[in-house]
Amino acid sequence: MAALVVLSLTGGSFATAGAPEAGARAQLESNDADRAEVRYLINLSRNQNGLRSLSPNPILDLKADMWAQNLRNICALKHSQLADGAPPGWRKLGENVGRGGTIPQIHEAYLNSPSHRKNILDPVFTQVGTGAVWGNCGGFRTVFTVQEFMK
Repeated sequence: MAALVVLSLTGGSFATAGAPEAGARAQLESNDADRAEVRYLINLSRNQNGLRSLSPNPILDLKADMWAQNLRNICALKHSQLADGAPPGWRKLGENVGRGGTIPQIHEAYLNSPSHRKNILDPVFTQVGTGAVWGNCGGFRTVFTVQEFMK
């Protein structure tokens, strides 16, 4: 039985940050199916609440994947610096990080947390990057998901 823990942090600014190097997408550890499942659940929740789907952003995918790897490696949750690795020209950023036994379990926990739900259902966001990296923490198979939101 794996513990489910989630934290949240939202932020916004008008500064810009550098993007990851071109070609770095090939370094993603998250597989396409897991990243797509995280994005699908976000967009399903948004559509059920009358909001449009978020477009995938490959630079945010890389940021989310790299951060999920970091969380898995330390078997803990903490937030990234929101602007680090974000594409240039952003207006608002948000991030959800979580861990649990399955991607749907983590998504349900996000929706039950006011601050996570706020990120998922924020009508201002237009793009999302997702990461889902598996590991073993405390003797349990665990998935770490990271959702990077941007306008």
